[in-house]
Amino acid sequence: MELSGKQILIAEDNKANQFVIKQLLKKVNIAPVFANNGQEVIDLYKSNYSQWDLVFMDCKMPVIDGYQATETIRQFEQDNGLERGTIVGLSANAFTGSTNEALASGMDDYLTKPIEREKMMQLLGKFLN
Repeated sequence: MELSGKQILIAEDNKANQFVIKQLLKKVNIAPVFANNGQEVIDLYKSNYSQWDLVFMDCKMPVIDGYQATETIRQFEQDNGLERGTIVGLSANAFTGSTNEALASGMDDYLTKPIEREKMMQLLGKFLN
């Protein structure tokens, strides 16, 4: 699976989680860009939407949560006739209701924290190949 050079935007406000994700992606030659809150991820996405191969979206963030940020991005794509980007939710909450809420907001998939390397690699393979 060739992932080197893929552009991944990660909405994650927790520095420890950022470090873990960065280390996992470093192993497959991906240097992610981090946003620290929902507004930041919206701004980064809109400013260069065609650059992003995938967005990991923390569901619980300051300013704007991941669900609202995803809905805003989906509206932006629709309003501008853009191809839908891939957004994968991230949350410490493993309940089915959380997964349903993530998918209802427009996310394509959902990954629970702490992130397991194998599950992350499966998702990257699913969406980036």
